[in-house]
Amino acid sequence: VQEMTNGKMSKASAANTNVEKQTEASPADMNEAYRRGCRLLHEKCKAIQRSNERLVFRLHKVRKMTKSRTRDVELLKARLDSR
Repeated sequence: VQEMTNGKMSKASAANTNVEKQTEASPADMNEAYRRGCRLLHEKCKAIQRSNERLVFRLHKVRKMTKSRTRDVELLKARLDSR
């Protein structure tokens, strides 16, 4: 409700419209916030993927080391048994 005096809005009405303008987000602002959120989510996904790749590499390396160790133990057992 706008109050009119002398063809102008009263100070109280003008202040209310300013508050309404500040609280309403324009579609462009909402779109930008959505894009920013998508960008942040994409960066987090990339970071998680890099971390997962490092873990897979480490797992492969440990499996290879374990396999080599098992082979070495079997060779040593065979040598000791032959003596």
